[in-house]
Amino acid sequence: MATSSSYSSSSAPGEVANTPGSVLSFKHLSYAVKTKTGTKYLIDDVSVNIRAGELLALMGPSGAGKSTLLDVMAFRKTLMEGGSIHLNGEPLGPRMMHKISTFVEQEDALLGVLTVRESVTYALRLHLPLLPRKQVNERVNRVLTALGLNTCADQKIGTPISRGISGGQKRRVTAACAMVTFPRILFLDEVTSGLDSTSAREVMASISTLSKAEGMIVIASIHQPSLETLAQFTNVMFLASGKTCYLGRVDELDSFFEKFGHPVERFSSPSDHAMNFLNSDFAGSSKGVDQFREFYLSQPSSMVSDSEKMPSGQPIEDDSKLYGKAAPLATLFWNTAVLSERTALNYLRNLLAYGVRIGMYGGMGLMLATIWIRLGHSDSIINDRLSVHFYSVAFLGFMSVAGIPSFLEERAVYYRESKNGLYSTLPFLLSNTLVNIPFLFASTIIFTVICYWAIGLHPGAAPFFRFVIYLFLAIFAAESQALVVASLLPIFVAALAVSSFMNGFWMSVGGYFIKARSLPRFWFFSFHFMDYQKYAFELMTNASISLGLTFTCETIINGTCACSYPSSTPDSCTVSGQDVLNYLDIGHITDKKWIGILVSIVILYRLALFLALKTRSG
Repeated sequence: MATSSSYSSSSAPGEVANTPGSVLSFKHLSYAVKTKTGTKYLIDDVSVNIRAGELLALMGPSGAGKSTLLDVMAFRKTLMEGGSIHLNGEPLGPRMMHKISTFVEQEDALLGVLTVRESVTYALRLHLPLLPRKQVNERVNRVLTALGLNTCADQKIGTPISRGISGGQKRRVTAACAMVTFPRILFLDEVTSGLDSTSAREVMASISTLSKAEGMIVIASIHQPSLETLAQFTNVMFLASGKTCYLGRVDELDSFFEKFGHPVERFSSPSDHAMNFLNSDFAGSSKGVDQFREFYLSQPSSMVSDSEKMPSGQPIEDDSKLYGKAAPLATLFWNTAVLSERTALNYLRNLLAYGVRIGMYGGMGLMLATIWIRLGHSDSIINDRLSVHFYSVAFLGFMSVAGIPSFLEERAVYYRESKNGLYSTLPFLLSNTLVNIPFLFASTIIFTVICYWAIGLHPGAAPFFRFVIYLFLAIFAAESQALVVASLLPIFVAALAVSSFMNGFWMSVGGYFIKARSLPRFWFFSFHFMDYQKYAFELMTNASISLGLTFTCETIINGTCACSYPSSTPDSCTVSGQDVLNYLDIGHITDKKWIGILVSIVILYRLALFLALKTRSG
C-alpha cells in the first residue's frame, strides 16, 4: 500500500492507491437482535474475500440482510464475537476502516445550490485541506470524466424551487464525492435504487471503470439489476435469511444453474432467476431456499474455499503516513475555513436559507413602520412602545423557524460526510456559527432601519445601535434553539411544531403578557429566568425608553394629572422613561450582566447543538 509520499504512476499527487493484490477479508460475520421469542440472526456466519479492483454485488430478497451486512462490514454495526475483518492479513478495526473507506448511502444528501464540480471539489478539499488547488482540480476532473459527469459539471444539483440535474446524475455525483477522496474501500447501499435500467447501468459502469483503474475494493448491495448492470460486477453474493446461498463470479452463474438443474431461461437474467428460489416470503418457497443453499455448499467452488483462507500481504500503514494530513489543530482550522466558504456560498444562493427570511424581516419591519407610525411622546402610547419591543423580539425570534429547511439539508450532508471521515462535528458547528452571525446581523439591520425611525423610537445613535445588538442577540438565541430542535427532530413539520411551541412558551413566561411579579412562583423562579426573550426585551426597553425621554400625561382628573404610570414628576404633568422602567421592575438591570446572560444562553444552545449532532452521528 502506498503512502502519501509514494504513489502509483497513474495516481494524482496525494492519492492513495491500493497495493496490487490487496485482499479484504471478512471472516464469520454475524449480527443478531433480541426478539420476544429469542435471538434472531440477521446475518449468520458470512465470510468473503475481495481483491483490489473487484466489485462484489450483495443480492437477495427484501429482508435478506444485505444492508445489515454492509453496515457490519463498514463497522456501522458492532461485530459479534468470532467475526473479524482483515486487510492483507492485518486486523482492521473501526477507526482504520473509517479512514480508508467511504460509504455511499441510498439517499443523495447534496447541497442543491452547488454545481456538480463544486460539490465534488469541496468533498476533496475537506478530506485533504492542504492539497494544492492545481492537484485538486486534476483529481476532480479525472473523477468527473470517469463517471461521465463532464457534460453537467457546471450545472447546479437542484432544489425544490429550481430544477437541476437528473436522478441518475445525482447518484453519480454522490458516488463521485465518495470516490474523489481516494478510498481504498467503497461501500454502496442500493446505489441504483429508484433508477431506470439505463441509469443504473451507467452508474455502475462509471463506478466500475474508476474502481478498476485505481484498484478500489467495491462492495455494493443492489436490488434486481438488469443483465447489463450485473455484468459490471466481478463477483456476486446471494443472501437469504442472513445466510450465504451463493458466492462466486458473475460470469459463472449460468453454469451454476445448469449444474443445479434449473438453467436460466432465455429471457431471464441470472439474478432474477436466483430470486425465484431465494424469496421465502410466500407459502411453499422456503424449500427452494434450502435446496439452493445446500447445492451451493456441496459444490467444490474455489470461491467457497477462498473465503475461508487468510491471505497475507503488506501491513497497513500508519494513518498519518497514509494520508499525510496536517496536525489536528491545522486540520480543524482548514476544515472550518472550507466549510465556512461552502456554507456562505450556500446561504448566498439558497433562497430557502436567508433569501426568504430577509424578505420576511423586511416585510415585518415595513408592517411595524406603517402600523406603529410616529407614536409621539404621550403617556397613552407608552404601552404601544413596549409592544414594539416585545413584537420585535418575540416575532422575529419566532421567524427563526424559517431556517429549519436549509439546516435539514446541511444536516443530511453533515452526517454523510462526517460518517465518511471528511471532518468532525466541531468544524461543522464552528462554520455554521461563524457564517450565521453576519447573515443574521444583516437581517436585523434591515428590519431595524425600516421601522426604527418611522415608529419614532429614541432618536440617538447609541440607542439605535443598542437596539440592533440586543435584537440580534435575541434572534441568534432563537436561531440556535431552532437548530437544536431540527438536529434532534429531522422532520420539518415536527421541528416546526416544537420550535413554534417553545417560542410561544418563552413569550408566556417572559413577563410581558403577565407581569413577572404576578407569575406563579414555579414559573417565575425557573423558566422566567431562562427566557432569552425576557433579557432582550428588557435591554431594548431600557435602551429606547430611558436616557432622558419624558412622556406627557394627557389625562387630568379634578385639575390633577393622572399619568398612565406612577410619576416622579407629577407637578410637571410628565412621566419619565425611568419611571416606566421602575414600574416594570426593570429599571435596575445592568446592561453588561444581561448581555452576558444572553451570550451564555446562545453558547449553551450551541453546546446542545454540538452534543445533538455528535450523539446522532455515532
